[in-house]
Amino acid sequence: MIQRLASVALMALLPLGAQAASTWTASNCATNCAETGDAAPNVSYSAYSAAINTNSAGAYVSTGAFAASNLAYYSGSGFGVVAPSGDTASPNHALDNYGYQDLILLKFDDLVKLTQVKIGWSQYDSDISVLAYTGSTSGITPSSTIAGKTASTLTSSGGWSLVGSYADLVSGSDKAINAAGISSSWWLITAYNSQLGGTATGKDGTTGGLTRGLGTAYAGYDFVKLYSVSGTTTPPTNQRVPEPATLALSAVALLGVVGIRRRRNKAAA
Repeated sequence: MIQRLASVALMALLPLGAQAASTWTASNCATNCAETGDAAPNVSYSAYSAAINTNSAGAYVSTGAFAASNLAYYSGSGFGVVAPSGDTASPNHALDNYGYQDLILLKFDDLVKLTQVKIGWSQYDSDISVLAYTGSTSGITPSSTIAGKTASTLTSSGGWSLVGSYADLVSGSDKAINAAGISSSWWLITAYNSQLGGTATGKDGTTGGLTRGLGTAYAGYDFVKLYSVSGTTTPPTNQRVPEPATLALSAVALLGVVGIRRRRNKAAA
């Protein structure tokens, strides 16, 4: 009986599951958004865009430098990005790679391992690239790792790592990502761009350009709106977890209490 009580006490003092599944859904909140019902870190959203450079034939060549852009929320569909010039009409106000390469930054206040992305709207094509920040965060802000970088230098000198590129997302359906299990506090989701590295994992991904091809008008370009992301989190880093010595002392104290009660019961018998 004493051993059983001690075991129960130890189990009560041990931390619960190290990870909890959570979903963060786009809403009118863009800063310090706490998702109702989730024991998850808060998240802040922001947007960046870079002008796409083309050659004389109109074919994609590269992007210019990223700069802060305008995050836009569309009820029922999620977040899009309205770049500085000529980008307000549909489908250009989406998270896209036509005219401008758009990024959405998700800044969590603790480590998160994203595992799924869901879009709420798409048009023409729907390929995305996902990046996680794996560089040093000491003395820097997320914006300093993005602003002034191009698509090709974001991963080579900006501290960002490509998690993967994913083709043909379906609106309303979760897309599995991050097979490597990377955890980070800062994440980027963008329309597919081959200069970020890797290829889209599907029939539409190619290594030779921005998307599967320019075609005519918008053909081959990617236009999506970010509806939600899901993943797992570790307990908050400021959470105090009982130390081994504390656990041992607590168990000993409980055994002492049980022993006293047992002696009292014998004395009263």
